[in-house]
Amino acid sequence: MKSIKTKVMTLVLLCLLFSSAAIGGTGIIKTYHVVTADAAQAMNLLCTVRAEKLNRILSEIMLSTETLKNYALAEFEGVEKLQEDASYAKAFSDKLVGPAVSTAENTQGAVAVYLRFSPELTDSQSGFFYSRERGGSDFEKQIPTDLSVYDKTDTEHVGWFYHAKENGKGIWMDPYFNKNIGVQMISYVIPIYKDGYFLGVIGLDINFEYLQEIVSETTVYRTGYAFLTSDTAKVVYHKDISNGTDLETYNNGEFQDFAGLLKQEQESSGDTLYSYIYNGVPKNASFLSLVNGMKFVLTAPVSEIEENLNQLIKQVIIQMLFILAVAVCISICVTRKLVKPLIELNTAAQKIANGDLDVLLTCHSHDEIGTLSESFRQTVAHLKHYIDYINNLAYRDLLTGVKNRTAYLEAGTKMDEMIRLKKPEFALAVFDVNNLKAVNDALGHEFGDVFKRADSIMYENKTEKKKAKS
Repeated sequence: MKSIKTKVMTLVLLCLLFSSAAIGGTGIIKTYHVVTADAAQAMNLLCTVRAEKLNRILSEIMLSTETLKNYALAEFEGVEKLQEDASYAKAFSDKLVGPAVSTAENTQGAVAVYLRFSPELTDSQSGFFYSRERGGSDFEKQIPTDLSVYDKTDTEHVGWFYHAKENGKGIWMDPYFNKNIGVQMISYVIPIYKDGYFLGVIGLDINFEYLQEIVSETTVYRTGYAFLTSDTAKVVYHKDISNGTDLETYNNGEFQDFAGLLKQEQESSGDTLYSYIYNGVPKNASFLSLVNGMKFVLTAPVSEIEENLNQLIKQVIIQMLFILAVAVCISICVTRKLVKPLIELNTAAQKIANGDLDVLLTCHSHDEIGTLSESFRQTVAHLKHYIDYINNLAYRDLLTGVKNRTAYLEAGTKMDEMIRLKKPEFALAVFDVNNLKAVNDALGHEFGDVFKRADSIMYENKTEKKKAKS
């Protein structure tokens, strides 16, 4: 049978554990959602800031190129003159060189600027092309590409010209390495139309390393980084994956689902992050589209994103366990203090049940247990009084007040026990004060008892008469 102390302790501990689990569990779940949302918002914010920086650069390039195109159209005298006067193309080009080079010099990352006329209107090398080598500061005149040498489908050499013509609007070319000046570049080209005629193209080449530097210096958490892809989910720049790699098929389709998201128009925002696995490591990513169609992706391992969360949850659990331990200690002390009087009462009751009335109760609290203890003390006192009274009736003669035959027999039993234990230290004296022995010996003990009762009645009658006279 479980003690009341065990039951009380079990109840208290169960209540503490349930309360701690409910409060701690709610706190951990709430913390998880809050910290996860904060981490996603932080990554999305950083992604937005970096993407906007790249967009500002790209937009500046587009604006510079558009400005050159508008200036060229404003200065252009007509298609007829371009067709009729062979020297006009050169004169017009020379007139635009100064503004074009000045614009390139004031455009961040620009490494080349060019104006090329349509070979259908003038010479296949007409126009100009100025560039500066890696690390160079001045733009130098270069020999323009002879458009007649290459087929229109030769994207590598003349794709910048014919793609712009086919699209009828400004286009961004995919990054490529220019062997002439030794620079990885990205180009923005605008077709020029006048009176329905395609005059040619004007464009700026940008050192892609300039954009790449912004991407490579973007870090998040310990090992998180950024990379660029095309709108078809092909790698444009990645610190570990080669340019041009199709993410949809890379590493046995590890990126397949994420690549599908990159091909769509959607972008990450708010507290949303997209999950994927890279080399077996779960990662979360945020991405935005740039004005040139590329996707700027910011990614970090899930373990690092949730590291602060895990630390916070660990602290919550430690604090919860500490509070639980303190509460358990307090509950043990309170339970002991509460149960101690009950244990004392139980011990006292067992002693009383065994005939021991010499019990001492120390509880004097002003509560129900204190009242019970006081009632117990009074009960013990009454029992002692009644037992003493009963013992007095059992062992003493009502008439004379001396010990009777029962007391004599009990005393004889004790003496026999002392003799058996070889400790006979006693003396026995017998006195017959009312000749009762003579009656018992002559007539028997039964008649002696009758004689004794008659003698007692006579004694009581004499006592009552004396009280009446007085």
